[in-house]
Amino acid sequence: MRNRSNWLVVREYLLFRKEVDQISQSSLLIEESRFRHLLEWAGSKSFDQSPMIRPTLPEYILSARRDDPVKELSPVYVRKLIRTAHNFFRWLSNHKEGYSKFINQAWLDTLKAPRMTIEPEEHEAVTLEEINAIANAPTTNLKEKRIQAAAVLLFLSGMRVGAFVSLPLAAINLDHLSIKQWPKLGVKTKFKKHATTYLLNIPELLKVVKEWDDTVRLILPNEGLWFAPMVPETGEINRVVKKIDYDRNSKVRKDLREWMKKVGLAYHSPHKFRHGHAVYGLKNAKDIVAFKAVSQNLMHANLSITDGLYAMLSDNDVKNQIAALGQQNTNYDDLLTDSLIDLLLARIKQKSQQSVNISF
Repeated sequence: MRNRSNWLVVREYLLFRKEVDQISQSSLLIEESRFRHLLEWAGSKSFDQSPMIRPTLPEYILSARRDDPVKELSPVYVRKLIRTAHNFFRWLSNHKEGYSKFINQAWLDTLKAPRMTIEPEEHEAVTLEEINAIANAPTTNLKEKRIQAAAVLLFLSGMRVGAFVSLPLAAINLDHLSIKQWPKLGVKTKFKKHATTYLLNIPELLKVVKEWDDTVRLILPNEGLWFAPMVPETGEINRVVKKIDYDRNSKVRKDLREWMKKVGLAYHSPHKFRHGHAVYGLKNAKDIVAFKAVSQNLMHANLSITDGLYAMLSDNDVKNQIAALGQQNTNYDDLLTDSLIDLLLARIKQKSQQSVNISF
């Protein structure tokens, strides 16, 4: 049984996060979802008794997975959950009367992610073969043509689905293979970043995107959405709706799942098309300049983020590379060598800072 006062104080904290910390609605919803574990852990006990609750929060989290009690929550999710709890309890101690007596810095220091076994995991990514199959799959109406073009553009651009669904026609220039991911145009980018990004130049895929682009531009003005709203009753493009709603991201997922099932293709979430773009780009990058271009096109802050997320080689890639060592002479130009050294030093420095100074 959950303690009602705990639930009320969580609502107050989330309002604080929204109004004072000014986090985005999407971040607020993600953070709110994490409090389910915190409320279940406390049960009927008030949060001011947290230091006395057993098992401790880090211990409880190890068995807090609902869908499969045998498995643990992922280490990444656990770290985020602990960070959320730490921030929340610190806020309680500083802003709510009666909590500081029990929730002090000594106890906050004990809120650390438990030691967990981290198993290597390959990122799921849409392959070039899969995106070609998607581009060549049959469509029978405008709705199916829209989701087919959406899937192809997500792969070619590597953009996040939140930015994609908010793209106005004015942001896309297929002649220059460019996309203006500009918040001032209404594009919902992560952390409101501003960048002009570019499409992979794969003609057979661009053809699918161009066909939809031509179709929607005949109907909507420049401020109209490229992932155009549809009239459910007629299946035609809606000329009236010009703004996106919170349901647009899930609309892409729903339409993609339905259509890919219909044409007999394996479903991938929209973010896996971004992964596919990244993997394709990195595998075809011949030098550090191309690697940097891929990273910048993904709107990453630095190369180490791109390398850490997408440059992990598959077991087969590792086997082939190791087998080829010493079989050929490799000449590295000065730019590539210096850039690789800079990248490695940056990653070492980043790891050192993370281990010494953990910021909540």
